[in-house]
Amino acid sequence: MVTFHAGYALAHGDALEDLDMGDGSMLSLKVTGEQSHGLLTIVEGIVHSGGPPLHVHDAEDEVVIVVEGELDYQVGEQRGTLPAGGLLWFPRQVPHAVANLTGRPCRFVTVVTPSGIEDFFRAQRDYLATVPAGASPDPSALASVPGAEERQAVGPPLTQRA
Repeated sequence: MVTFHAGYALAHGDALEDLDMGDGSMLSLKVTGEQSHGLLTIVEGIVHSGGPPLHVHDAEDEVVIVVEGELDYQVGEQRGTLPAGGLLWFPRQVPHAVANLTGRPCRFVTVVTPSGIEDFFRAQRDYLATVPAGASPDPSALASVPGAEERQAVGPPLTQRA
């Protein structure tokens, strides 16, 4: 059993680490495996447009809570649009994707268990920082960043509303 000896508080806008994902999108790490002893990762995200391809996680479960704006989603075969206050549940090995297709920023909080996805996000950030402004990331390069093997793309990103 894990024993915790300390907690902490983060004010609105504070993070342990901010990851600039390009095009104005940001992932702010609030709790990582280091603080949770590997139990979970909590991330606040702001995405201005687009999203990841349809994908599965081999060994992680994920909850996404929309805080501001709207998020288009696919979970299994179900597609829809979720407004602020809505929640998505993505169990491991179920294909899922999210995308901001509105042209307005969307803010969300993601909880992933167990932790470890933060290292994948850092690797994505590092790759995206090498992509020239205005150029599109190479999907095969993104699929080869460390940690990608545990999160396989199984379809394209969402590009239009359901």
